[in-house]
Amino acid sequence: MLKKVVNINPGSDYKKATGNPKYYKKVSGYQFSINSASDTLYISPATSLLTSLGWKMKKLNKDAEKIQICFELDEIDFEATIFVYELKQQPKIDYKIIKKLKRFTSDVIVNLFLSAPVKSVNENIVSDIKLNTLNRFFSLFESPKYKKESSITDASIIETLFYDFRKEVTNELNSINNCFIKFLEKYISFKSLNQNAFDGGSVTIKSIQIE
Repeated sequence: MLKKVVNINPGSDYKKATGNPKYYKKVSGYQFSINSASDTLYISPATSLLTSLGWKMKKLNKDAEKIQICFELDEIDFEATIFVYELKQQPKIDYKIIKKLKRFTSDVIVNLFLSAPVKSVNENIVSDIKLNTLNRFFSLFESPKYKKESSITDASIIETLFYDFRKEVTNELNSINNCFIKFLEKYISFKSLNQNAFDGGSVTIKSIQIE
Protein backbone atom coordinates (compact mmCIF):
# COMPACT_ATOMS: atom_id res chain seq x y z
CA MET A 1 0.00 0.00 0.00
CA LEU A 2 2.73 2.40 1.02
CA LYS A 3 5.86 2.03 -1.03
CA LYS A 4 8.95 4.16 -1.27
CA VAL A 5 10.09 6.22 1.72
CA VAL A 6 11.94 9.49 1.11
CA ASN A 7 14.11 11.28 3.65
CA ILE A 8 14.11 15.05 3.11
CA ASN A 9 17.59 16.46 3.47
CA PRO A 10 17.46 20.05 4.77
CA GLY A 11 20.50 20.88 2.68
CA SER A 12 21.03 20.80 -1.09
CA ASP A 13 18.58 22.48 -3.46
CA TYR A 14 15.73 22.68 -0.98
CA LYS A 15 17.73 24.83 1.41
CA LYS A 16 19.12 26.95 -1.43
CA ALA A 17 15.66 27.72 -2.72
CA THR A 18 14.38 29.00 0.63
CA GLY A 19 14.77 32.73 1.03
CA ASN A 20 17.03 33.15 -2.02
CA PRO A 21 15.20 34.94 -4.84
CA LYS A 22 18.23 34.75 -7.14
CA TYR A 23 18.10 30.98 -7.02
CA TYR A 24 14.66 30.92 -8.60
CA LYS A 25 16.11 32.50 -11.75
CA LYS A 26 18.67 29.73 -12.10
CA VAL A 27 16.40 26.72 -11.95
CA SER A 28 15.16 25.10 -15.12
CA GLY A 29 12.75 22.40 -16.18
CA TYR A 30 9.20 21.96 -15.05
CA GLN A 31 8.27 24.90 -12.82
CA PHE A 32 5.25 25.41 -10.63
CA SER A 33 3.71 28.73 -9.69
CA ILE A 34 2.79 29.68 -6.15
CA ASN A 35 0.53 32.69 -5.91
CA SER A 36 0.85 35.02 -2.94
CA ALA A 37 -0.83 38.31 -2.12
CA SER A 38 2.13 40.30 -3.47
CA ASP A 39 3.81 38.30 -6.21
CA THR A 40 4.25 34.99 -7.97
CA LEU A 41 7.26 32.74 -7.47
CA TYR A 42 8.25 29.86 -9.69
CA ILE A 43 9.84 27.21 -7.50
CA SER A 44 11.20 24.19 -9.34
CA PRO A 45 12.38 22.38 -6.15
CA ALA A 46 8.83 22.53 -4.77
CA THR A 47 7.51 20.94 -7.93
CA SER A 48 10.20 18.28 -7.83
CA LEU A 49 9.30 17.35 -4.26
CA LEU A 50 5.56 17.18 -4.85
CA THR A 51 5.78 15.28 -8.13
CA SER A 52 8.23 12.82 -6.55
CA LEU A 53 5.43 12.04 -4.10
CA GLY A 54 3.01 11.35 -6.95
CA TRP A 55 0.99 14.55 -6.39
CA LYS A 56 -0.45 16.19 -9.51
CA MET A 57 -0.67 19.80 -8.34
CA LYS A 58 -3.56 21.88 -9.64
CA LYS A 59 -3.50 24.90 -7.35
CA LEU A 60 -1.37 26.31 -4.53
CA ASN A 61 -2.21 29.80 -3.28
CA LYS A 62 -0.59 31.42 -0.26
CA ASP A 63 -1.21 34.58 1.72
CA ALA A 64 -0.34 35.70 5.23
CA GLU A 65 -3.04 33.64 6.94
CA LYS A 66 -3.87 30.63 4.82
CA ILE A 67 -2.80 28.24 2.12
CA GLN A 68 -5.16 26.81 -0.49
CA ILE A 69 -4.09 23.58 -2.12
CA CYS A 70 -5.67 21.38 -4.77
CA PHE A 71 -4.03 18.22 -6.04
CA GLU A 72 -4.76 14.81 -7.51
CA LEU A 73 -3.40 11.63 -5.97
CA ASP A 74 -4.19 8.08 -7.08
CA GLU A 75 -7.07 9.34 -9.27
CA ILE A 76 -8.71 11.22 -6.38
CA ASP A 77 -8.93 15.02 -6.15
CA PHE A 78 -8.16 16.82 -2.88
CA GLU A 79 -8.97 20.39 -1.91
CA ALA A 80 -8.00 22.06 1.37
CA THR A 81 -7.75 25.54 2.85
CA ILE A 82 -5.22 25.61 5.68
CA PHE A 83 -5.23 28.41 8.25
CA VAL A 84 -1.66 28.19 9.48
CA TYR A 85 -2.23 29.50 13.03
CA GLU A 86 -5.11 27.08 13.59
CA LEU A 87 -3.04 24.19 12.28
CA LYS A 88 -0.36 24.92 14.87
CA GLN A 89 -2.90 24.79 17.68
CA GLN A 90 -5.08 21.93 16.43
CA PRO A 91 -3.12 19.59 14.15
CA LYS A 92 -5.79 18.49 11.72
CA ILE A 93 -6.58 19.24 8.11
CA ASP A 94 -10.08 19.54 6.65
CA TYR A 95 -10.40 18.22 3.12
CA LYS A 96 -12.94 18.11 0.35
CA ILE A 97 -12.14 14.86 -1.45
CA ILE A 98 -13.68 14.26 -4.88
CA LYS A 99 -14.00 11.11 -6.96
CA LYS A 100 -15.77 10.60 -10.28
CA LEU A 101 -17.43 7.19 -10.54
CA LYS A 102 -18.79 5.37 -13.57
CA ARG A 103 -22.20 3.81 -13.35
CA PHE A 104 -24.03 1.77 -15.94
CA THR A 105 -26.34 4.60 -16.96
CA SER A 106 -24.46 7.74 -15.97
CA ASP A 107 -21.40 8.99 -14.11
CA VAL A 108 -21.60 10.48 -10.62
CA ILE A 109 -19.26 12.66 -8.60
CA VAL A 110 -18.91 11.91 -4.89
CA ASN A 111 -17.64 14.62 -2.53
CA LEU A 112 -16.40 13.72 0.94
CA PHE A 113 -16.04 16.50 3.50
CA LEU A 114 -13.78 15.17 6.23
CA SER A 115 -11.32 16.11 8.95
CA ALA A 116 -8.01 14.23 9.13
CA PRO A 117 -5.82 14.53 12.25
CA VAL A 118 -2.06 14.92 11.92
CA LYS A 119 -1.13 11.98 14.13
CA SER A 120 2.64 12.52 13.95
CA VAL A 121 5.26 14.41 11.99
CA ASN A 122 8.11 12.20 10.77
CA GLU A 123 11.31 13.08 8.95
CA ASN A 124 10.71 10.17 6.60
CA ILE A 125 7.87 10.75 4.18
CA VAL A 126 6.16 8.16 2.00
CA SER A 127 6.21 8.60 -1.76
CA ASP A 128 3.91 6.90 -4.25
CA ILE A 129 1.03 6.76 -1.75
CA LYS A 130 -1.71 4.37 -2.83
CA LEU A 131 -5.18 5.12 -1.54
CA ASN A 132 -6.54 1.60 -1.88
CA THR A 133 -8.94 1.76 1.05
CA LEU A 134 -10.23 5.23 0.25
CA ASN A 135 -10.89 4.09 -3.31
CA ARG A 136 -12.76 1.05 -2.00
CA PHE A 137 -14.89 3.31 0.17
CA PHE A 138 -15.75 5.46 -2.83
CA SER A 139 -16.74 2.34 -4.78
CA LEU A 140 -19.71 1.91 -2.42
CA PHE A 141 -21.37 4.80 -4.22
CA GLU A 142 -21.27 3.06 -7.59
CA SER A 143 -24.55 1.52 -6.48
CA PRO A 144 -27.62 3.25 -8.00
CA LYS A 145 -29.29 3.27 -4.57
CA TYR A 146 -27.24 6.39 -3.83
CA LYS A 147 -29.14 8.94 -5.89
CA LYS A 148 -27.59 11.87 -7.70
CA GLU A 149 -28.08 15.29 -6.20
CA SER A 150 -28.32 13.87 -2.70
CA SER A 151 -26.48 14.48 0.54
CA ILE A 152 -25.71 12.24 3.52
CA THR A 153 -25.24 14.15 6.75
CA ASP A 154 -26.71 11.79 9.36
CA ALA A 155 -23.84 10.77 11.63
CA SER A 156 -25.21 7.26 12.26
CA ILE A 157 -25.53 6.52 8.53
CA ILE A 158 -22.01 7.81 7.86
CA GLU A 159 -20.68 5.72 10.76
CA THR A 160 -22.31 2.58 9.33
CA LEU A 161 -20.85 3.21 5.88
CA PHE A 162 -17.37 4.15 7.10
CA TYR A 163 -16.89 1.80 10.05
CA ASP A 164 -14.93 -0.93 8.24
CA PHE A 165 -12.76 1.60 6.37
CA ARG A 166 -11.87 4.10 9.10
CA LYS A 167 -8.61 2.62 10.38
CA GLU A 168 -6.93 2.22 6.98
CA VAL A 169 -8.28 5.50 5.56
CA THR A 170 -6.90 7.26 8.65
CA ASN A 171 -3.49 5.73 7.91
CA GLU A 172 -3.66 6.83 4.27
CA LEU A 173 -4.66 10.39 5.16
CA ASN A 174 -1.98 10.56 7.84
CA SER A 175 0.66 9.78 5.20
CA ILE A 176 -0.70 12.63 3.05
CA ASN A 177 -0.79 15.00 6.02
CA ASN A 178 2.79 14.17 6.96
CA CYS A 179 3.99 14.92 3.43
CA PHE A 180 2.07 18.17 3.41
CA ILE A 181 3.43 19.30 6.79
CA LYS A 182 7.01 18.57 5.72
CA PHE A 183 6.42 20.55 2.53
CA LEU A 184 5.16 23.53 4.56
CA GLU A 185 8.14 23.34 6.89
CA LYS A 186 10.58 23.52 3.99
CA TYR A 187 8.93 26.20 1.88
CA ILE A 188 7.16 28.64 4.19
CA SER A 189 9.25 28.02 7.33
CA PHE A 190 6.27 26.45 9.04
CA LYS A 191 7.14 25.92 12.71
CA SER A 192 6.77 22.59 14.44
CA LEU A 193 3.30 21.65 15.51
CA ASN A 194 2.19 21.71 19.12
CA GLN A 195 3.11 18.13 20.02
CA ASN A 196 0.75 18.20 23.02
CA ALA A 197 -2.17 18.77 20.66
CA PHE A 198 -1.89 15.37 18.98
CA ASP A 199 -5.00 13.45 20.00
CA GLY A 200 -4.34 10.24 18.11
CA GLY A 201 -7.87 10.40 16.67
CA SER A 202 -9.17 9.07 13.38
CA VAL A 203 -10.62 10.53 10.22
CA THR A 204 -14.12 11.95 10.66
CA ILE A 205 -16.46 12.32 7.70
CA LYS A 206 -18.74 15.31 8.13
CA SER A 207 -20.90 14.84 5.05
CA ILE A 208 -21.11 13.05 1.70
CA GLN A 209 -22.54 14.72 -1.39
CA ILE A 210 -23.41 12.89 -4.60
CA GLU A 211 -23.72 14.86 -7.83
